[in-house]
Amino acid sequence: MPATVHLWSECHLELSEVFPRQDEQVHSTVLDGESVLLNLSSGRYYTLNVAGSTIWDLCRGEQSLRQIHSTICARFDVPEQQAQDDMLELIVLLEQEGLLHTERR
Repeated sequence: MPATVHLWSECHLELSEVFPRQDEQVHSTVLDGESVLLNLSSGRYYTLNVAGSTIWDLCRGEQSLRQIHSTICARFDVPEQQAQDDMLELIVLLEQEGLLHTERR
């Protein structure tokens, strides 16, 4: 079984080795391009903007953070470093809230 990665504790992170996956206890729906997430374990709701929704949708455990980053850069007019920083900030937050898990492969 792949090791769980806690992104906020990593000093050096190889994006091609980390695969985020949505937690099974989180249900989501899209309204006007934005996602509304419901954590069934805690009963808490979360909202994500269009870019965050795109990232969330790609967190199925099949794509690495590098692949997700490439998709974000292709879909949005954003500098690569800014896209990476924002993506990692969101991934860390979602993981801290128990909405997704990351695995290193």
